[in-house]
Amino acid sequence: FMFVAAGVGAYWVAIFHLMTHAFFKALLFLGAGSVIHGMNGEQDMRHMGGLRKEMPLTFWTMFIGSLAIAGVPGLAGFFSKDEILLSVFGASKAVYGIGIITACLTAFYMWRMMMLTFYGDKRNEHHAHESSLVMTAPLGLLAIGSIVAGWFGGSLEHWLEPVLHSPAIVHESEMKWVLMGVSLAAAAIGILFARQCYIINPELPVRLRRSFGPLTTLAENNWYFDKVYHAIFVLGFAQVGGTILGSFDRHVVDGAVNVAGLLTRTTSRISIWWDTWIVDGLVRLTALITEGASFPVRMLQTGLVQSYALIMVAALAAALGFYWVR
Repeated sequence: FMFVAAGVGAYWVAIFHLMTHAFFKALLFLGAGSVIHGMNGEQDMRHMGGLRKEMPLTFWTMFIGSLAIAGVPGLAGFFSKDEILLSVFGASKAVYGIGIITACLTAFYMWRMMMLTFYGDKRNEHHAHESSLVMTAPLGLLAIGSIVAGWFGGSLEHWLEPVLHSPAIVHESEMKWVLMGVSLAAAAIGILFARQCYIINPELPVRLRRSFGPLTTLAENNWYFDKVYHAIFVLGFAQVGGTILGSFDRHVVDGAVNVAGLLTRTTSRISIWWDTWIVDGLVRLTALITEGASFPVRMLQTGLVQSYALIMVAALAAALGFYWVR
């Protein structure tokens, strides 16, 4: 409904419905949590029933929220949803028809939830209990908002209209009453049909399910959208991606790592050879040359005074002998 309103240019009406929707939709979500808590974790409505006596606060607040979202007069959803339908009627009769059908379906599925959860006989052996004040107090506040929020639509329009210009809404009083009646009839049909299906004649949904045959199978399997999506985008991409990415990982990533390892080992061998034979070889050669060149000096420079004295005496004797011979 919000997108339809925005689509026909009724922007402030879309925001108005967003505001009212916040109250009763939040109420219904929190109410569902309260029911699950009161049922000790049970989430299947087919295993509930008769909870209005065991969970009265949750029941009455969700009762208000379900009336509001169905568009019952006086509650928040009525004002914003009716304003949307009036806006759409002036723009497109076909879209208006879709909106009426949607309003009917909304009332039906919400009251299907109410009938299966709170009305009829118990369909379980669990003893339900009302939720604590921590959970029911927000439900009460949101229920109040679901009642009064719609009455502020005029103020919201006055505030937003200067910036969000909307198309002209049907102003003929008779036509507005007719359209309002159609909207209320759609909500009433949805609520009464839900009561007929799940309270008065529980076998009716079973017969309808059988009569639609393949369409029932499609609907129960969500038109196979999830399975097709899973087959194409999950399994398909997983297989294709696994093959391509696996091959890329094995041949490119691992190949690059292996080449890098080979290059590292090769350069390390060259580095070891160079270090062993060139660098260390030059150091050892320098030491060997130094050691060889120092040998004559080491023969003379013994560090012994007696050797030095002997050499001096021998040299003196040699000198005297040389002069004596001459």
